[in-house]
Amino acid sequence: MLARKLSLGSRLLFVSGSSNMKMSLQLPAIVRLENAAKTTVYHWCEEVGRIVEEYGVKELQSVLPLLTDTLFELHAQSGWSLRNLTKANNPRDFDMVAHLLSPRGPVVHLCYKLLGDSTIKYEFPLSYIPAAIRHLLEEGVVPSFYVGKLQYHPHVRVPSSLVLNAFEYYIMNFLYYLVNPNLQKYATNSCGSDSVYFTILEDYLQYFLPCNGCDPEMIPVPSQMSYGSTGYATPPKSRYETSTRQMTPSLLKKSSLTPSSSGAGTSSLAAERTSHHDAWRTMMILQAINELWLSHVTSKENSNLQAGSPPRTQINVLQAVVFLPSLDHLRAVRVLVKHLHYFSNSVGPNIISGMDELKRTVWTYFQKKLYVFLRHTLEHWPLDASFRLFLETWLSYIQPWRYVSSTQKGNDGDKVVDWKWQNFVAENLLFYTLFLQKIILRFLRVELSSPKNSLMLYRISKVYSQRNLKEMISIVERSLSDSLSPFKSGISPHIAVNVRQYINDLENPSFNYVPLFGQETTLQIRTILACSARVKSNLRKSIQPEKLGKKRSILSWLSDWFTLSGSSDSDENGEDLKKALNHLEQSSSQLAALFEVEIPSEPEPDSVLQTTYGSPSIFRTPVRGWQNSTSEGSLLASPLSPQKRYDLTYRGNPDTQPIRSYEIAFLVRMFHQICSNINDKFGPELEQSYERNDFLGRVVRQLLTPPATYQEVIKKHGTPKVIQKRLGPRLCLRKLASQQVVGYTLGILVLSYTFGFAPEILCLLVVSCACAVIFVRASYETWRESGGRICIDVADTDTDHN
Repeated sequence: MLARKLSLGSRLLFVSGSSNMKMSLQLPAIVRLENAAKTTVYHWCEEVGRIVEEYGVKELQSVLPLLTDTLFELHAQSGWSLRNLTKANNPRDFDMVAHLLSPRGPVVHLCYKLLGDSTIKYEFPLSYIPAAIRHLLEEGVVPSFYVGKLQYHPHVRVPSSLVLNAFEYYIMNFLYYLVNPNLQKYATNSCGSDSVYFTILEDYLQYFLPCNGCDPEMIPVPSQMSYGSTGYATPPKSRYETSTRQMTPSLLKKSSLTPSSSGAGTSSLAAERTSHHDAWRTMMILQAINELWLSHVTSKENSNLQAGSPPRTQINVLQAVVFLPSLDHLRAVRVLVKHLHYFSNSVGPNIISGMDELKRTVWTYFQKKLYVFLRHTLEHWPLDASFRLFLETWLSYIQPWRYVSSTQKGNDGDKVVDWKWQNFVAENLLFYTLFLQKIILRFLRVELSSPKNSLMLYRISKVYSQRNLKEMISIVERSLSDSLSPFKSGISPHIAVNVRQYINDLENPSFNYVPLFGQETTLQIRTILACSARVKSNLRKSIQPEKLGKKRSILSWLSDWFTLSGSSDSDENGEDLKKALNHLEQSSSQLAALFEVEIPSEPEPDSVLQTTYGSPSIFRTPVRGWQNSTSEGSLLASPLSPQKRYDLTYRGNPDTQPIRSYEIAFLVRMFHQICSNINDKFGPELEQSYERNDFLGRVVRQLLTPPATYQEVIKKHGTPKVIQKRLGPRLCLRKLASQQVVGYTLGILVLSYTFGFAPEILCLLVVSCACAVIFVRASYETWRESGGRICIDVADTDTDHN
């Protein structure tokens, strides 16, 4: 009897435990996901994986929108900051998020499960796509990616949203996260390529765009495909029935996949279904990238920015085009460019599957959008060091030979470009010529003495100095001449006929091609070489000879410290100046050899600015010569010419210079008033003491500011007059108004109060230290002038007595 009761009790306990488990499973998936969002990132990712495994398609349908909203911060800044999460700052969460979003992770698996139900669709707002594409849709121009995906509200002729399957919806949100304008203000502290977002992006590219000859794992194809299938919704009958036209060619060419024989209908359909079966995800990702990342400026707007547009149109377009990619956006485009080179270069000799066809046509699909995107970015990017990111993106595109094999990555040191890349150079001629011409003009507007700018110029010259590249460009340029046949130019007849067509496709019909190795570009190269020569001359003057290759001795260090020569700044900038000089020397020699011009001789250093950091800007560097022809004169008279730049150096009273941002305004004014009163009252005495040659004079020279001359403009009557004025030795306490000095002073006072020192003792200690420093500096100056003798002013004293 007792055994039966125990058995019944254990049975009831098991049933109770099973019911609790069922109750936990019966909790809606959306509720579990919301509860998990209140925990840590790690536990949230774990819960997402369990939800995907435990629930069916019906329960998971509402999970995907909440996942994308949380991951990609669509409606609030409550996500996991994928652009700030790195392996270094949080390896545990980094690995968990990377696994969650990996190509074989729970989120992508969730998308595959939802694809099993063809009725499950998600709306992607059209407000998320670039404004340029929305304008095209409003005009009835439908890019191929949007065919069959547009949804129209009743009685409304403008589409309202995109209707996507689960995988398309997730990928679109993943890509939109990078260009979401609401998140751009938070992207300034992005961790760049070290973030988990870029790690996932590279995983997606490597998985869905394989370069090793293996296709991704097959999954069921959605029953309704937008690639040549019927649409999800149709617009109301209107003028769009006749005006709607399709843009952007398809990535797949049916002619290359299906036999042309009329009796091969069954095999043709099978081949097409096979191509979609193993390539539809890749096609979708490529098209989504093209629309969300590279379509912010249309080719029409880019053409309107050319010189042939009417002035009114120019103004309207310039006011409308305000897009500028973020650093992360440009960084992602560079990752895409590099991988697409690997992807297209891995194609085999035969077309076996749809993936092979994608490898052959991918650059044809991306070329125009990438050209418009990069050209717009080049013309609007600010004149700062961040331009290097654009530069590396452009250089990556024009060097496909560097990305042949992912296991053996090439570099610029390979120096030889195989002739098999001749066709690529011909198809992308404007990338090699027009972009370089515009970048050269840009370098005429920046400070070449900056180490970062000189490095960028060196990178360009090094790339274009690779063997055979100049010959390839020259051959393609010669093929544009009607008087030269393709066979004489050395290029294949097919490419020779299409070179001009390639240019017309990328530019407007009124575009005037300027040869890269013609007279106009050569003149620009001579101008930049002349500016580089002036900069190199000033850099050599700025670098002290003893610091070029020798370590500084303790005596020289003490000498610089005692004489206030700013040695710390020189030590910090010395290596940078030497790098800048080296880069300018190499880039000058490479550019001179590339364009077959002579390197100008270096002029005398600029006496006015030789003591400043680096060298004068080329804006202040007059370039003489090369003004005989009309074209040369017009170039040097343009706003980009160094002769049109003016020296904006302050030439007024140095004691009344504008207040700097690092100074405290009221202290500057107060100290100036005090010093002015003292100088006015004791000016003659101060100057007489400053001119003394004894030890007392050297002490006074440590305290007073040296004499100076400045210019004063008088504008009373007629033409303004400039007169020279002199300031004698004077007291100037402006340095004490620096925020740094005040901060140190307050810090010392706080420390003294903390350790119980009286303020009087502290002031006495500071004054004593200052007097000791002044005495040591004056003594050192006396010792140096006396040739190392220890005696102090014996000769000077005897002379004074005599």
